[in-house]
Amino acid sequence: MSPDLLFSFLLFFQVQIESIKESGFYKMLVEKYPEIAESVSDPNQMDPEIQELIELTGINFDDLSEISITVEALDEIKKASQEGRPPQVGTELEFFFDAKVKGKVDAANIFEFILAKMEEERSEKFRKDVEKTITKKDSLYSITIPSELLDEDEETVVEDLIFSISHDGDYSSFQLGLPDKKQLGKIRGGENSSLNCLNVMAKDRQITLGVKIDPALWERPEFNSQQQNPLFAGLANSVKGIREFGLSISFRDKTLGFEICVNCKDTQSALGLWTVAQGGLGMAQLAMAQNGNQAPAILSRIKTQAVEKNVFVRVEVLPSDLEEFENQFRPFSASSESAKSKIKTIDQNPLIGKKTPKFVTKLLDGENFDIAKYQGKVVVLDFWATWCAPCVRALPQLIEVTSGFDKSDVVLVAVNQGEGNKKISQFLKQKKIDSLQVALDKNQEIGKKYFVKGIPKTVVIDKNGVIRFVHNGFSSTLKKKLEKEISELIR
Repeated sequence: MSPDLLFSFLLFFQVQIESIKESGFYKMLVEKYPEIAESVSDPNQMDPEIQELIELTGINFDDLSEISITVEALDEIKKASQEGRPPQVGTELEFFFDAKVKGKVDAANIFEFILAKMEEERSEKFRKDVEKTITKKDSLYSITIPSELLDEDEETVVEDLIFSISHDGDYSSFQLGLPDKKQLGKIRGGENSSLNCLNVMAKDRQITLGVKIDPALWERPEFNSQQQNPLFAGLANSVKGIREFGLSISFRDKTLGFEICVNCKDTQSALGLWTVAQGGLGMAQLAMAQNGNQAPAILSRIKTQAVEKNVFVRVEVLPSDLEEFENQFRPFSASSESAKSKIKTIDQNPLIGKKTPKFVTKLLDGENFDIAKYQGKVVVLDFWATWCAPCVRALPQLIEVTSGFDKSDVVLVAVNQGEGNKKISQFLKQKKIDSLQVALDKNQEIGKKYFVKGIPKTVVIDKNGVIRFVHNGFSSTLKKKLEKEISELIR
């Protein structure tokens, strides 16, 4: 988020995973699209430290029952906007995270894991100081996480956090937040919720989002009502009365319920917004008819309603709707010639078969790196960043694959996207991969040459400087693919 858009808000997000998995609609989805379940529980997709923690606790993602997070941006957050910097956790931004899992975890083992990591990354003294903060009361274990561990420069995290583990019957809860802000975690959407939308949305929901918005947001120039289009003018005028936004998703036996709730400052604002919503639906149906397109069946089932200060938009998604969407996005049979032609066009990367773009940049160790000087070797460029979880998972595999070949034949260069030397160095030390050759792309100019739209992106260049293979993202099959591709190129 750009700093000039920062404003105070209160946000609550919750997913009841166990309840979703027990629903008939989810079981139908998994049966029809098995990759949904496989992608979540695949251990190869996880960070090594997460895998280590899973082995330690015996708890995995399949045991996750519920997660929720509450974030409150205070009025002070506007200071961050004025100074053009990210908000500070503790003084301008507060949060509370809660995760519930099936099973009773060993809190002592988990705390020992955390302390060992602290000692490894910092010092024995640092570990002992943190160890003194551990408290135990009944089934509640807590430890203080120093802000300097989370953000050494103390630019974005300025207060210590509390990490707690508790047990309740057959379940364990993990909580992380500011020491005196546990009340933030009590926004559950019950009758006493401080977010009005959560009190009036579907009670059988498993996914909940609620946001309370600072009215000052609507005073921004882009929300002025001086619009040429009457619908947009009406919308711009109506949104000024919005105070909350809510979204609920309910996985039911045979349907998926979507509900949007908008809470307004008064009934007049709600009625105006409802009128705009009705008009928007009508215009969408009319536009599709004029273009000769048949409106999706789901469009006719969208219902809007204004009740006192609230505006609701509701729809039930049927299995037949999924089939309709699937047919719209995949209009050709996979066996048809037109489909094969279309797939080939989509999969063909514009870089493949072309000479690698020339660039010269600095390496993390201060030396120069000139891609042109590496002709005669197979070069693997990996575009990445420390904050990118898939990148972090990919790096060990890239290192393992390339180190299996002779250094005179293959070189791996990790092209970091836009991060500082200190942050990268700390990351490499923490992951024990200090020897990784990292090229710096501070302004992401190199990334632009290689059409990097997302990371990780891995580019394999042959000995003649021609790009032969490109991999976007990370998958558990990346290692095998690279081994095969590099082997072909060094023959």
